[in-house]
Amino acid sequence: MATTTPSFALQSAQERRVILTEAAARLRLAPLIVEKDFWVGWLLGRLFAMPALTGQIQFKGGTSLSMVFGAVQRFSEDIDLAILPAALGFEEGYFNDAPSASQRRKRMDALAQASEAYVQRLQPVLETEIVSVLGASPGGANWLSYEIDSNAGTPNLWFTYPSVTPQTSAYIAKRVKLEFGSLTNQQPSVQAVARTMLSGVLPAAAFTDLVAPVVALDVARTFWEKATILHAEYHRPEHLPVRDRFARHYSDFCALWQQDQARTAGLARLDLLADVALHKSRYFASAWASYDSAVPGKLKLVPPEYRWAAISEDYATMRPMFMTEPPPFAELMRRLAEAEAALNAQ
Repeated sequence: MATTTPSFALQSAQERRVILTEAAARLRLAPLIVEKDFWVGWLLGRLFAMPALTGQIQFKGGTSLSMVFGAVQRFSEDIDLAILPAALGFEEGYFNDAPSASQRRKRMDALAQASEAYVQRLQPVLETEIVSVLGASPGGANWLSYEIDSNAGTPNLWFTYPSVTPQTSAYIAKRVKLEFGSLTNQQPSVQAVARTMLSGVLPAAAFTDLVAPVVALDVARTFWEKATILHAEYHRPEHLPVRDRFARHYSDFCALWQQDQARTAGLARLDLLADVALHKSRYFASAWASYDSAVPGKLKLVPPEYRWAAISEDYATMRPMFMTEPPPFAELMRRLAEAEAALNAQ
């Protein structure tokens, strides 16, 4: 008689707690982290399994680097998603073909409004999908809530998952942020699998929801996305403070540089550096970011030394997020300098 592989999400609270505690001990991490990582993967699985979203969204950002490409050995708690322009009723070239900067701004504003409307329409559909698996949220509230990010201006959904672990870190909230963007160039992309931490310590057939098929932004493009983030940050005026939780970008790029697969992929696609820099200069324009100087020979990855104290402090607060012992801050800066020199010699 055939048996059905169970879902981890549907195990009793006690069973989930036991498994998470044992897995966390093997991974030498807090159960809180392993639990949230599972719900990130579970939510990705629900999103990319929804027929209505096929060909409309793409997984990107730091979480994809850890869960899909294994390039980053840190816990990433957010889901960064790109909405493809076609899903919003726009052609890819519509924005690049704008006859002037003012027209491009108008078209970008229209895209932003369409993105907000898209996420607002998605919320009840995804809520229904979650309820179909988990049932109603305890206490009568919805599983999902909606907000506009006050800094980025992007529409976000928050998923408050059914936690069974103790709150051992103020740095880690028991909810997953789905951040939707529509201004990212989504090429190249790959069919891939997002893997939770539990998938690495439990038998492959233990549960059905430990991995999730996704469409992800290729690691070569993310390599240059991260590099240009650091380049722009180098040029931030001294009177403007470093943003909270920004040290992760330095850590992520170092991890990409250290991984042979990611470094090779990035170096093989130097053309993407120009593409990323041009895209950011058009859609994330800044008076000081200096995207036009983000070219081999002028690329800046190491922050100015007057920033080191603030970034080092931020880096220290990240420690609970790492799955392995992170390099000391001084070593992080040394590796960045090595990468900067190598890239500028291309």
